[in-house]
Amino acid sequence: MKKIAYIIGMVLTLGFGACTEDVDYVPGQPVADDCIRASFVTDGEETYVSAADERKVTVTVVRENTTNEAVVPLKVLPQTADCFEVPAAVTFAAGSATATFDITFSEVEAEETYTYSVALDESAVDSYSEDYITSITGTVVPEANWNTSLGQGIYASGNFGAAPCEILQAEGQHWYKVVTPFDNYSIVIKVNEDNSVRLREQPLAWANVGLPDPELIYISLNASYNGVYNSYDPETGVITMALNYTCSAGSLGTALDQVQIPQ
Repeated sequence: MKKIAYIIGMVLTLGFGACTEDVDYVPGQPVADDCIRASFVTDGEETYVSAADERKVTVTVVRENTTNEAVVPLKVLPQTADCFEVPAAVTFAAGSATATFDITFSEVEAEETYTYSVALDESAVDSYSEDYITSITGTVVPEANWNTSLGQGIYASGNFGAAPCEILQAEGQHWYKVVTPFDNYSIVIKVNEDNSVRLREQPLAWANVGLPDPELIYISLNASYNGVYNSYDPETGVITMALNYTCSAGSLGTALDQVQIPQ
């Protein structure tokens, strides 16, 4: 026991000794006088790209020092999906305070969310100021071609009740769009060949409207449930989903929602 106490004492002594060692302060490099102080105009946003549009996202960059032409290298950050192509640099014309570059994407499944993240090269930014946005993380949702209306169906929410709504079907797919059942948000549901269903996280409706802090409610499939709890019945046209309800405050629990597809 004395030996154990002695060893612990040595560890504590060594630990405190390490904390009291002097460490030389090394100041960071000052911002160069010719730094253009570039910045993104936003730190990221969600972009919906229609089926008819070119598959790209246009990103805007601004700068303070506009005297000369400037080529700013771009860094692709690890969370960027493989489907994106990011240019090596963005170029400012002499005298111009604004420049843009396109992030293109291909080989993606429609109605899914894809993330990109890009940073400006350190040589072009003021890393000591919080007034500049030096990196951007955004998402892209390529939309399907919703060219067929099936008529009026019903969305029955375990939390918001039942609401009549138009149901659209995507071209060439067993994908359904429930058009604004409760608010200005439509819900996309995908039916697989085995009649199981898929649904990305999507906003459904606002709660506490009229109160000081309204909350936007999101839904997503609960992966703990399967079989009849996340399925489409072709005989009745009913889609059943066990959904997680969440908001900025956290989880609101799981509810069983159903959609009646017009037959």
